[in-house]
Amino acid sequence: MIRGIYETHLQVSQLERSIQFYESLGLVIDSISHRRKIAFFVFNKHTEHETMLGLWQVSVGETVNKRHIAFNVSLDHVRMAKEWLAARGIETKSVFGRDGSEPIVHANDPAAAIYFDDPDGNELEFYARIPGEPKVVDSTKFLSEWNEDQSS
Repeated sequence: MIRGIYETHLQVSQLERSIQFYESLGLVIDSISHRRKIAFFVFNKHTEHETMLGLWQVSVGETVNKRHIAFNVSLDHVRMAKEWLAARGIETKSVFGRDGSEPIVHANDPAAAIYFDDPDGNELEFYARIPGEPKVVDSTKFLSEWNEDQSS
């Protein structure tokens, strides 16, 4: 029945700053209302996989409710994400006891991922499934460590 998520929304404190940030990730704005302080980005427009990200500016003094979004990307993109993000002035972050120096592996899926925040602290993730069987592990591995284990 459910094939995916059609849309998701994030609160932001400064709409224009957030638009610039998400455009730096390669997203293309679909519509904007400066009066209502909302902007929408659409992925895969006019396909059965169309997805929308809405940004909603909170009122001055109101707290931004932070959320998490994982963007589905290719494994090659996850591998190069740290450098790609750095070129845009975006730092990767530590997760699951590992620093953001390289992608980590979610062994239960398995999938490679790297994490970073938007200007308001919403947690973003580039996520790509990787070959292999799901595993139960005691600790999170870097992708390089996972690959070494797979080849031995």
